[in-house]
Parts: sequence; structure tokens; C-alpha cells
Amino acid sequence: DTIAIASSGYPCYRNILSALGCHLANVPINEEFKLTANELQEEIIRRRESNATPLKGLILSSPSNPTGSMLTPEELKELCLLCENEGIQFLSDEIYHGISYGKQEATALTYSSKAMVINSFSKYYSMSGWRLGWLVIPEGLIDPINSLQQNMFINAPTISQTAALKCWDDDTLKELEKHVEKYSASRKVIQEELMKIKELDPKNIAPADGGFYVYIDLGEENVAKGFGSVAMCNALLEEEHVAFTPGTDFEDPNGNLGDRRFRISYAGGIETAQSAMERFHRFWPSWVERVQKAKI
Repeated sequence: DTIAIASSGYPCYRNILSALGCHLANVPINEEFKLTANELQEEIIRRRESNATPLKGLILSSPSNPTGSMLTPEELKELCLLCENEGIQFLSDEIYHGISYGKQEATALTYSSKAMVINSFSKYYSMSGWRLGWLVIPEGLIDPINSLQQNMFINAPTISQTAALKCWDDDTLKELEKHVEKYSASRKVIQEELMKIKELDPKNIAPADGGFYVYIDLGEENVAKGFGSVAMCNALLEEEHVAFTPGTDFEDPNGNLGDRRFRISYAGGIETAQSAMERFHRFWPSWVERVQKAKI
């Protein structure tokens, strides 16, 4: 089976699907760093005209890791309808729901009875180490999913389930909303500091609608042979002790964008974000100089 994923997306999708023997269709994201019904329709038409294997599934996260982009309710609705009309099983990864910044969130369950929805206690509920989540599926998939569950993990740990019951207490929810406020403040710091770097095109900075990541494309001007985002992140770590993640994990390995893009996480706190961006500013002029020398 051939499964569609966004060309910029969570690397485990690609790895797990490959391990299961599935074929991958890396669908290019648009200028807003999104995969919408428009991009999926183009892939469907392209495959049809070239007699390629039709798509059987789509896995997509919104808000996205690594881009932070989030589908609008209308965009999600159009995607759900397209998948139903084309017989594509849609798995909507909504693990970052609850962490968004002013734009309206939406779930695929609102628009489709055939979509699968995955969610977790790891992100909004800050329980990443407890390995607990949930899956909402169409009735026709209950038996096969139950068979997989019984043979792979049986059930989530009892202690994790017991701890998670506190997540919906009023005090807990108040605390979790404070977490989102901190993410929002850290996000603002990073976005404002990036806008001060004149060599970075604002169009190459993903919108960061949700989650806790900012994704940046260095552009051709700020990379050279041997001096891409991997080298930049290595140098930044060694020289300024700041860890950014190069795009090689997230991008289509058949393309060249992995070594041009990088991700900044702001889950570590406001002071951490401020310190990291100060160091990045200190580092940046030397990086530009290295790239310019490499191009001579």
C-alpha cells in the first residue's frame, strides 16, 4: 500500500511505514508549510496520470511537528471530504491539540466518521514519560485494532492511567494553561529575534500556529556545499552550547531541503529561549562569513 505523508513531517511516520513494508508518497507542503486538500489532490492526479499506485492512506499532524503549522477548520474539512471521496484512510494526528496561539483548532471527528484520530497525554498534559494516549477509530476497525493491541502491548500501564485521571481536575487545567502561556511567550521571543536577522526571509519561517516549534528554511543564500543546516547546528552546539535540530530528520530524504532547514523547540522555558536566541545572534555573523567564504 502507498501512504501519503507531508514532505516536512514527523520522522517516525516515514520510519514506521517503511518498516511495515508500505510505500511512501511524500507530498510537498505549500508556502504556508501545510499539506491541504489542494496538495493532496495534485498528488492524486499525478499518480493517476502516471499510472502510479493509488494512495491508500494519509497520516498528517495538525498542529505539525516540525513546522508548527495548523490546518484551519475549513482546510481540515476539505481534506476529510477528499479522503472519503477517494477512498483514502485518513489518520489525523492531533497530539498537539490544546497548544495553539489564537487560531481555531479543529478535529477530523467533526467532519468524518471514517477518519482515525490519535492523541496523547504527552504534549498538552505534559506527561511525555508516561507513554499514554488514545485512538478514536471507525467501528469497522475495532476488531483489527484490538488484535494489534492484544499482541503488541495489551494495555497502557495502570499507574499511567491512574495518574492521568488528575488531568481534568480544575487545578490541573489551570496549571496546563499556564504552560501554554509560557510556550506562547517563548514563541514570541524566538519569532521576534528571528525577524531581526536580515539574511533570513520571513517567508522561510513557518507560522508556528501550534505546538512548541519554529521551523526555518535558511534559503540558498545562507548555505553552501558542506555548510548546510547540519553543519550549522553542529557548530552552534559546539561553539555556543545551543541545540537546534537540523531538518534532515523531518524532510523527504529524496530532496535537498533537509540540509537547508532546522527546527527550534521552545518547550524549555522563556529564559532558555531568550538565552538561546542571544547566543544564536552572537553566532550568526560568523556563520554567514563561513558560507560566503565557501562560495568563493
